[in-house]
Amino acid sequence: MKAIVAIAYRNLLRNKKRSFIIILAITIGLGAIVFLRGFASGAQRQMVDNIVSVITSEISIVHKSMENIYNTNGTIEDPETVRRLLRGDPRVAGFAEEVFGSGIVSSPQASIMTFVSGIDPQQEIAIGSRFPIVSGRLYAPDDDHSVIVGEKMRKILGIELGEKVVVTVQDQSGGLTGESFTLIGTLEIGNDQLDSGTVVVSLGAGKRLLGMGDRLSKFAVKTTHRDHIPGVVKDLRGKLSGTDLMVMTWDELIPMMAQMMRFQDGMIFVVLLIVLSVVTAGILNTLLMSIVERTREFGLMLALGTKPLQVISLLVFETILLSLAGISGGISLGILAILYFGHVGIDLSRFVSTFSNLLVGSHVFPRVDWTYIGLFLMVVLVSNILIAFYPAWRASRLQPVEAMRQVG
Repeated sequence: MKAIVAIAYRNLLRNKKRSFIIILAITIGLGAIVFLRGFASGAQRQMVDNIVSVITSEISIVHKSMENIYNTNGTIEDPETVRRLLRGDPRVAGFAEEVFGSGIVSSPQASIMTFVSGIDPQQEIAIGSRFPIVSGRLYAPDDDHSVIVGEKMRKILGIELGEKVVVTVQDQSGGLTGESFTLIGTLEIGNDQLDSGTVVVSLGAGKRLLGMGDRLSKFAVKTTHRDHIPGVVKDLRGKLSGTDLMVMTWDELIPMMAQMMRFQDGMIFVVLLIVLSVVTAGILNTLLMSIVERTREFGLMLALGTKPLQVISLLVFETILLSLAGISGGISLGILAILYFGHVGIDLSRFVSTFSNLLVGSHVFPRVDWTYIGLFLMVVLVSNILIAFYPAWRASRLQPVEAMRQVG
């Protein structure tokens, strides 16, 4: 076996140009795939971070009638039971209490359908939530007559900080209630629908406006580590199975975002297949040409008693050596590019209108995804080895006398 590997290595050095072309093709193709996966992983990580810190949370406990983030039906009638469960779980880093409902916000210039959310800023900050305030300030927990709206909503309403708006909602009894609030700040989440349709008031004001009493709409839960999320969700679902509450992760509350990420993964897989097809086709063509050029060599080897299996092994090992060299170069190239752009970022500001609604941001920071790198390595290596068997089999089937006469 060592002799075959040594011969395969020397054969590759005999035709350095051909070997270099194959290695370069694998390096560029695999490097591009590794970097593309790193870009997608970075974008998806930023997207998830923004979703759980700005829009929803790692885990949400809501009424069973709430099917998604935009559904405001149902309330948590016994929040104290949920509080005890969460406080008794060491994997839970903290939680925030929220109320919300649908309504209308009005100014002298315009009226807009809106999503009204009542929160405690201190609780939200404690669980890692971010408030992308672009003007003004956050309110104190007891600031019950102030409001924060999306920057785009402010422009539509035609109001400035310090001016008043009227927020009207349908309360829990089915009646319409409205109050006047002073605008103290605006925020920019990065999603057109949310920036033009979100009103945030204090938790106390939200409860009063919606007629909630001690009831809540949601518990937003943060774990000590994201690896704990599946276990915490499973345990909470078991303990709350006899109630009218359900435990949901962010991707269950916003299924469209999860579907989009799966679509991105599918697109990367398609690109991998395309690159793989090009690389393997090049290797197959090169190996077939190699057999034509080396027909006399293979005929002589067979005439001297070399077994067909040894000829196959020789060509397969040549392919393995070429593949390993190309894979090493491709992975190194891809990782170096990821590390560089992961530090400086990739500026997407010229495409900000396209990516803003995806909650990615103006800069994407790629990250190394070792799981996919291992997968790409195996796929490229195995596919190249498999593609080598056909030309190797053809070479092993040559008739020694005919092969030597054909060239000689």
